[in-house]
Amino acid sequence: MAAVNELNGPSNETPTQSRKISPTDRTSSPPDINLPDELWMTVLDSPCTFPPDIYHGVMLNMITNPNITSSHLFRADIFFDTGVHDDSLDSGHDQPNKMLKHIKADYRPIDYELPGYTRTRTMVRQLVPRNPQLDRPLLQTCHFFQRLEEDEETHVVLYIPHVQQAEEMPFYHPTVSKLAFTHKWRIGPPPTETPSDTTPSHLGSVSISYSLFPSPSTTSPPSLTPKLSRTALRLLSTLHKHGQGQQAGYQKRVHLDRIIPQTRYQDTYTRLKTKYGRKLAEQWVEVTDPGKHVFEDLGIAAFLVEVWRDMYALPGADGKEGGGGEGGAVFPGFVDIGCGNGVLTYILLSEGYRGWGFDARKRKTWSIFPPKIQEHLNERLLVPEIFQSGKRAQEMSDDSTWHDGIFRDAPGSFIISNHADELTAWTPLLAYLNNASFIAIPCCSHDLAGSRFRAPLSTKAGKTRYRNDPSISDKTPRRLPQQQQQHQDPTQKPTNPNPDLAVKPTTQQAVESGSLARTPSQQHKKLPSAYATLCSYVRSLAQDVGFEVEEEVLRIPSTRNLCVIGRRRRRRGSGTAGGEADADADEGEGDDEDVLARRERVVGIVEVEMGRGVEVVGGEWIARAEGLGRKPGSGH
Repeated sequence: MAAVNELNGPSNETPTQSRKISPTDRTSSPPDINLPDELWMTVLDSPCTFPPDIYHGVMLNMITNPNITSSHLFRADIFFDTGVHDDSLDSGHDQPNKMLKHIKADYRPIDYELPGYTRTRTMVRQLVPRNPQLDRPLLQTCHFFQRLEEDEETHVVLYIPHVQQAEEMPFYHPTVSKLAFTHKWRIGPPPTETPSDTTPSHLGSVSISYSLFPSPSTTSPPSLTPKLSRTALRLLSTLHKHGQGQQAGYQKRVHLDRIIPQTRYQDTYTRLKTKYGRKLAEQWVEVTDPGKHVFEDLGIAAFLVEVWRDMYALPGADGKEGGGGEGGAVFPGFVDIGCGNGVLTYILLSEGYRGWGFDARKRKTWSIFPPKIQEHLNERLLVPEIFQSGKRAQEMSDDSTWHDGIFRDAPGSFIISNHADELTAWTPLLAYLNNASFIAIPCCSHDLAGSRFRAPLSTKAGKTRYRNDPSISDKTPRRLPQQQQQHQDPTQKPTNPNPDLAVKPTTQQAVESGSLARTPSQQHKKLPSAYATLCSYVRSLAQDVGFEVEEEVLRIPSTRNLCVIGRRRRRRGSGTAGGEADADADEGEGDDEDVLARRERVVGIVEVEMGRGVEVVGGEWIARAEGLGRKPGSGH
């Protein structure tokens, strides 16, 4: 319930013309809630055009996700809900407290009635602060009330903090004993207006009211502070914005916590942040912002810890494996390719996970880690094994600065690719070659030769999958026409017999900047961003080698926060396009013949995607790798 700094400016538009809030000061008017033994004050109200069902949905979202209105809060843990437990407070039974007797006294709802209203739902939530060292959690009862009249229905959602006096209230919550959101909806007659009449037949309003704590002074009544006024505007604006957005057909585009529940992730993140965050930030030696890089890597580490908990028997407090985790498999170790500043590797090693990280260049940050950690951070240049042949392979095997991407010392190591740039597209291919799982968090777009490019939405094999099975169209996007031109095999002749009819780019393609000119037919179509196409391309590469791909938007302070995960591969014949791509998925994966088959499969993908032989692509990769090794290390 963070305060806002400024009010919305005055608007000449009516509520039906604009979805912006039009707040009215109500502090001098009679309150919406008027009880003889409580001091209620309605602070603000605003017209709205969304009906009660949308109001209820928005309020439930605000109750379960308090971080929407306060950056100081992580989430809300729901301990009691009559909307889930029928035999409870608002069930109408003669003995409605059967379940309540099993709940600790502190977590039981505070009973409350509004004269003239019917209580329809009761919830008890605990607000979980982002920094538990500064703020304590707060329990709160949330009651839903409704009143139905002939021409109007009124709905109230009332919050009651479980505190007795103002001094007990945490910083992130307004210092009031209760607060209420009221939605009024006029039930008008059937529409009679002509098409030119813009007056709606249904209008509503939303308001926010406070029940203030008694004033410490016996001579003056309690007053509304500027902070409480700003908080009221923030809360009412959020309700109004979300309600009007849903009324206009808004649909949520980003869905979080699809793989790991929010509670598990945030609890682990809080633990890691408390344990490592301050120390790492204080010891930071790079010129980059520690507030971004440290807490970004803490968030990724928390996510990995929980993913591995589901997959493996994990290290215990003594660092020995088998001490926790719900998965039955033995943890195979991890390798952080392109580990950059090494913070993620440091956290995972410190938590007891076996593994190591390497990067093309050593970072200053490595020096702040204990010697045992530094032993697991290597300066290496990765040249995929398929790019090494003959004399070149012998020279590289004799040089410890090169690595071929086959992790023989710890077979099956979980591969981590966190903003690894040139290695991003290679991540699912390396995981396939190593019979391993992986996570890739893309950032900058590079092709399989290490060159900057605008990634297509899918691989060429992915486009074939789409043609063979249209049911996967939402999972395997096709290439855009501009990208088809950009990635066309230079040795392939045009299929259009009339060159005058061919679609030609209207401007020069700026590959290095990631710019794509639109064709005339696409002037009004919004193209996917370069980042979106890169993530889609990595997913398509993983599908090409049979992974069941998962995606998650991570809760980290970065706009490059989508991760592509491959934890398992499809079984023989289970592929949606006929199973040919997955023929070797689960059988004979350890024998020499299968290793050769995997290698040939990756060679084929590289040659098809790049439109030239693997020897040529390998030469380009090595040339870029040698140049990369000579550059100074950056903060990541």
